[in-house]
Amino acid sequence: MRTMPHPRCLIVSLLGLSVTVSTANAIPPVLANKLVATDGAAGDQFGNAVAMSNLAGITGAEPDIAVVGLRYDDSPQADRGSANVYRKNAQGQWTFEAKLVASDGVTSDAFGYAVAIYADTIVVGAPFDDISLVDQGSAYIFKRNTNGTWSQITKLVATDAAANDSLGASVSITNTALGGSSFGDLALVGSPLNDVGSLQDQGSVYVFKRNTSGTWASEGQLAVTGTDAGALENFGWSVSAYGDRALIGAPFDTIAGAQYRGSSYMWRRGTTGVWTQEAKLVANDGVASDYFGYAVCLYGNQCLVGAPTDDIGSVIDRGSAYVFQLSGTSSWLQEAKLVASDGAAGDNFGTFLAIQGDIAVCGAPNDDGTVDGSPTSYADVGSAYFFSQSGTATWAQQARIAGADGQTGRVFGNAVAVFGTTALIGANGEDIGSPLRENQGSASVFNLLPPDCNGNGVPDDEDIASGISTDCNENGRPDSCDLADGIGDSDSDGKLDACEIAYGDFDLNGAIGGTDLSLILSAWGATNPPAGDIDGDGTVGGTDLTILLGRWGPVP
Repeated sequence: MRTMPHPRCLIVSLLGLSVTVSTANAIPPVLANKLVATDGAAGDQFGNAVAMSNLAGITGAEPDIAVVGLRYDDSPQADRGSANVYRKNAQGQWTFEAKLVASDGVTSDAFGYAVAIYADTIVVGAPFDDISLVDQGSAYIFKRNTNGTWSQITKLVATDAAANDSLGASVSITNTALGGSSFGDLALVGSPLNDVGSLQDQGSVYVFKRNTSGTWASEGQLAVTGTDAGALENFGWSVSAYGDRALIGAPFDTIAGAQYRGSSYMWRRGTTGVWTQEAKLVANDGVASDYFGYAVCLYGNQCLVGAPTDDIGSVIDRGSAYVFQLSGTSSWLQEAKLVASDGAAGDNFGTFLAIQGDIAVCGAPNDDGTVDGSPTSYADVGSAYFFSQSGTATWAQQARIAGADGQTGRVFGNAVAVFGTTALIGANGEDIGSPLRENQGSASVFNLLPPDCNGNGVPDDEDIASGISTDCNENGRPDSCDLADGIGDSDSDGKLDACEIAYGDFDLNGAIGGTDLSLILSAWGATNPPAGDIDGDGTVGGTDLTILLGRWGPVP
């Protein structure tokens, strides 16, 4: 069986039918947190997979929830695997929230090999799970409860499973009605070593849909058919879903005699749940052994496909990433090719990619180079490259991100996620602690750009501090952005419900009056009430009443 590095949805967007190597002067990304497992051990490979989201399901906001895979965590059986969940607190720091493990996990399942998250729902792949057959593979769905705990909801398996299918080697989750609801309701699970008919390791992807009652059920299986189908293509090696589309990589696809040139397929979901192949994407300059499709990511009408062993000129395995743009209703056109400005042989740029809006990050886990603040060069220290888009057609490299901890074989950039202006970058080969625990792994959170949610050219924190915008709920975002994202204005008065309630207007009628007083009195002495605790001390009492009476009348 072919050894499988883990694919991930990580991407970059762009324009201009040319190799993009330009750089721009910019504020360098700032390390916000370095995450390590408190119970970590040698060989866990924490950071082999990463994903971020916003619990409210708002794609334009900053992330506040993240998941990190530890595919070889002994928990407690050897290489059973786990995944750690982190939550961003009010001070902007990422803190450990939960450790996810499979309820039926056993030795060598590699649970955490692939992870994906949408709002309060996480999908975790376990491609070496032996259910009834060796390495049959599976994936698990977890959901966050209101108290911050996580529960395993279901286990996803293939009804036609066979040995060595490795279901769960790639996973993705999306919402089929983006903007209409905030929960993930569609999961795609790759099975790249699945034999389709008589074609060995052709590969396929299984689709699972959640109904309104919260139950997950199989919606079908995606596979290449007809004369384009072939053995050893590994369709499903990587997968990315967005709304009603899915992008699926087949990096071992042989095209016109060019072995392992690679390809990717765009699929579209109809309203009845029927999927059809929309397009096959290939690199315009692709050649044998590029492994185009090793990593894929889809966001809106753009997608990025990695070719980590692409030879740039005479530089072997330097690596690249290609951007495609939707044209019309179903045509996808190659618009740009991204490479690292200082790329070298064997860097494998494009092994992992991520994009959201006009921000993109590409991992080069085998980059030999320096780290921040050190002149020493390390083999396979790894790095990630941050690109941003200006205008409609220009993408420029803003920074090479390498962190501050130099180590040979750290492979920083082996997993990447981007959400808003935040990046989460894995380094599953990093040795941690003293004495060093080899390959325990880490993941680092970087603030790529100062957030500017209202697009007025002023960073949000400066916007609020100067009084240009208000931030009544103190979440670091102007209230106008929260309102634009549909956060809590049930009475449509242009004020956030949470702020009105905190002010004392519990009935949201625009004034502090008798109804609000009645609520205070009825909740007197209550601990952690839904309303009435104006001073925020956890109980309703005399101070709350005094504040309420002092604010009597119209809410300003």
